[in-house]
Amino acid sequence: MRLADFLGVTCEPLEMPDVAGQHVAFLRSALPNSDSCLALNPSVWEDWAAGNCLSLELVSFLRTTYRYLLVYATRPRDFHSNFVAALSEGQLRGVKKLQGSAVSYEISPDSQDICESFSGLSFGPASQLNDHVFLCMQNSAAQKLILIDGETFMAALRREESSIFFIGSDDVVDLDARLDNGWLLRNFSRLLPYAMALRHIFGEECWRPVEKHASVIVDDPLLRRNYGFLNFERLLGMMQEHYFQTTVAFIPYNFRRSSRSVAKMFRQNGAHLSLCFHGNDHTDAEFAGCDKIKLNTMLQTAEQRMQRHQELTGIHCDRVMVFPQGKFSIEAMAALKSRSFDAAVNTMPNPWGQEGTNLTISDLAHPAILRYAGYPLFLRMSCENTQEVNIAFNLFFGKPILIVEHHDIFKNEQRIIDVVTRINSIAPDIHWSNLGTAVSCSTQQRREPNGDIRVRAYARTIRISNRLESRVRFIVEWRDPEEETSVKEVLRNGAVYEFSANGDGIHTDLSLEPGTSEELSLVLQRSDFRFAEERLMGRGRVFLRRRLSELRDNYISKSQALTACAAALRRRLS
Repeated sequence: MRLADFLGVTCEPLEMPDVAGQHVAFLRSALPNSDSCLALNPSVWEDWAAGNCLSLELVSFLRTTYRYLLVYATRPRDFHSNFVAALSEGQLRGVKKLQGSAVSYEISPDSQDICESFSGLSFGPASQLNDHVFLCMQNSAAQKLILIDGETFMAALRREESSIFFIGSDDVVDLDARLDNGWLLRNFSRLLPYAMALRHIFGEECWRPVEKHASVIVDDPLLRRNYGFLNFERLLGMMQEHYFQTTVAFIPYNFRRSSRSVAKMFRQNGAHLSLCFHGNDHTDAEFAGCDKIKLNTMLQTAEQRMQRHQELTGIHCDRVMVFPQGKFSIEAMAALKSRSFDAAVNTMPNPWGQEGTNLTISDLAHPAILRYAGYPLFLRMSCENTQEVNIAFNLFFGKPILIVEHHDIFKNEQRIIDVVTRINSIAPDIHWSNLGTAVSCSTQQRREPNGDIRVRAYARTIRISNRLESRVRFIVEWRDPEEETSVKEVLRNGAVYEFSANGDGIHTDLSLEPGTSEELSLVLQRSDFRFAEERLMGRGRVFLRRRLSELRDNYISKSQALTACAAALRRRLS
């Protein structure tokens, strides 16, 4: 029920009293709506039937009355096996334990309508403690959606206008469980098969992503023809050949140092190259502190620098912050929010020094994490961690696929080409876009019974599009209780627009004609902070740090001998 509610499905429990063998009469009275989905746990039905086999009348009633049945929590027990066999008309003959170890999930390539982004993938290992498989009759008519070591773990059986889904998972995941390393593979069978079945059954009534977006983010480089192993001309050729986009996480301190030729390349190739904020000075942990005055001073300086950079080069910078060294504080998130940045992006999901923050599975099953000051934190992955199962998970829940690397990835550029190819193979319709577009289009929506479309917004600025053939009313919500007092106004295509706050966030609505799209933005009340003065000694340290970093990237990193010497010196100094 918790998972159904999370996906936007209305779910009600059914009290099953002792009815002295009048099971069919009870169900006919208690569940008259034949268009509903009845979720069946064999253990519950075993108790209800007092351990007896289901009558032929009851089996026939279940199979022919309800449009959808979802059989779950199946275990290798006699009643469960008989229950599955009866409902499947013998197409599935029973339930058995997994044999062997370290076996993999194999998702049918013909299951796109149900398994969505996971269709055709293979990964593992499967869970020996949770997973069971179904014995299938030869030439079974059941559609085998997910296999484990060649045996059926999830199946669908269709009969005229009704469908039955069978899932061999012992348990359903607790969405409020805390995250730990390897949580996705360990919980795949307890989360995704159920979500796949429910989303297929309830269609547009479920929360689902609107668009699929991806971007490669390269941290730090100056806009020069060459930076370390990165050559911008070569990168542009790679993007055009392999179809992807690159966002440079640009250090505002370097706003005066971009070359004219590379700036021209960015202007002429906006579909492939873009900029976002990467800190301010890029000093160590500069956004991990709690000093609100210092944080707002850095952000004000960064904004002024990037505005000047745009005046000098003509290159727009997306109002998205990538934290230097992946270090941030909750106070930094609040400062970004108050200065109306669209979103933050980071590799690590926790504030610096708070790795024990109680993030849950439900936090990561949204496009962005909203735990910190109600401000959206979008996550990114390195090439090494961008595996098929991670890509599919992001696509399924509407998380943009953001890849982070530094200049040294281009020492072996095939690594990034391999990842891009993997993403394009799993999602041929993906949009490779700048970071601002990727976060603004990462919304979820579902259809209301009256035909309205409800939209969940995550970034401060979002774009709403009507892809239907008729006029549609969109109801938009930013889910953040704090924003009722912090929002100054909502803008619709830059003009002030009406909104309301009702205790759980900001709400507005608009009607769009077919084929049109519009932009909505939150404008927040800016806190009245004093700003700190920058000291001469501090400017000197920043200058030295930036030049030493460039020396490392442009020269030391290209020499094994110099790299070894630098590492030895670092160890001695530390």
